[in-house]
Amino acid sequence: MNFLTAAQVEALQGAVPAGGLAPAGVGRGGALQRDDRIRGDSIRWLDVEHVAEREYLALMDRLRLSLNQRLLLGLFDYEAHFARYAAGDFYQRHVDAFRQTGLDNKPRRVLTSVVYLNAQWTSADGGELVVWDHAGNQVLRVEPRAGAAIFFMSDEFPHEVLPASRERLSIAGWFRRRGS
Repeated sequence: MNFLTAAQVEALQGAVPAGGLAPAGVGRGGALQRDDRIRGDSIRWLDVEHVAEREYLALMDRLRLSLNQRLLLGLFDYEAHFARYAAGDFYQRHVDAFRQTGLDNKPRRVLTSVVYLNAQWTSADGGELVVWDHAGNQVLRVEPRAGAAIFFMSDEFPHEVLPASRERLSIAGWFRRRGS
């Protein structure tokens, strides 16, 4: 089952400029740096200037409200970026939750989302997202097919992006709690 319709995927693909993505880094704040040995993708944060992005962010906000009502997660907001991987690019195993420096020492990123925008993707193209548990056991392997999505707890599941034989496009996002 697809999370996005074909029309939504096409509109979001059209929102990604050919050369307007910046090399992604690792770390945060003053420690943010580019390291091609860890990740090779390029990114651009979503905003409300483009209609397709605004509609996607509104969809994710409705999902945030529903998750809060049903699961009491205390999700405050959502941030997301396009991620473009050229053929051969990858992202080593990592977790998405940075520890806060506040009193509760809890991560702000609670729930990770990855939504795929790759038309006519086949298994031979590679580029899977592999999700692990903390014991190092593979839990899930997801092909980046257009419209598909995966959601998982940001601090619970290490994951990686395997190299693909062609360009791979997705939206990576995080539902966040309010910092303390």
